[in-house]
Amino acid sequence: MRTSFLPERLRPNAQRRRSRRSLLLLALLPATLALTPWWRVQAVDLGGCADLPPEVTASLMQLVGRPALTVSPQWIRHQLEQWPEVAAVEVRLELPGTLRVAATRREARGSLSAGKRWHAVSSSGELAGVLDHKLEPVLEDVRCRPAELRRALAVAERCAEATGGRVEAIREITPSDFELRLRTAGAEQPVVLHLGPEPTKGERYWLERIARGEARSPWADLRWDDRVVLGGVG
Repeated sequence: MRTSFLPERLRPNAQRRRSRRSLLLLALLPATLALTPWWRVQAVDLGGCADLPPEVTASLMQLVGRPALTVSPQWIRHQLEQWPEVAAVEVRLELPGTLRVAATRREARGSLSAGKRWHAVSSSGELAGVLDHKLEPVLEDVRCRPAELRRALAVAERCAEATGGRVEAIREITPSDFELRLRTAGAEQPVVLHLGPEPTKGERYWLERIARGEARSPWADLRWDDRVVLGGVG
């Protein structure tokens, strides 16, 4: 029924309804503010962090007990991204007190030795945390810069893909000379190869022979387009 047909005394008063709603909100505001100090982080859900190392997840558990409104998801995400192991982070704070964190670990593609520890190296050439043991290929004498590490990994992966073998280690002798130790299936000893940053005709030819099981030389320099240099272990 349209309100214009109602008597004046029966028509709803919109202004009165708005006033009552405003009074109700004003009455609830002090109670809400009084309860906020009791809103604390009661639980940290790390269901999306199964692949992260214990020291990272332990730092998140220290947030339990903090006032919820003082916890900034943006700040937590920024802090987690400082860990070399962490690739991507998602943080949500669900009031009154549940912090949900999902993070993915940066994939390691090789390792290098620093002191008495092994450090993972990602495909982007960045360090990706500490390892309990070495991860092949081991990068030796490669300058610890993302561009240099990335280039060495690319050479090792190129060789492994072409031969079907496993590159145990790669050493940078000069920026144009990488020494690799390649172990093929069933081989008792690794083959020592010298490759350049970019593939050559000589490299393609000899790596194809290695893949077919036709190459017998334990040492080869494949950095040239017009020749393959073979010899004993260098």
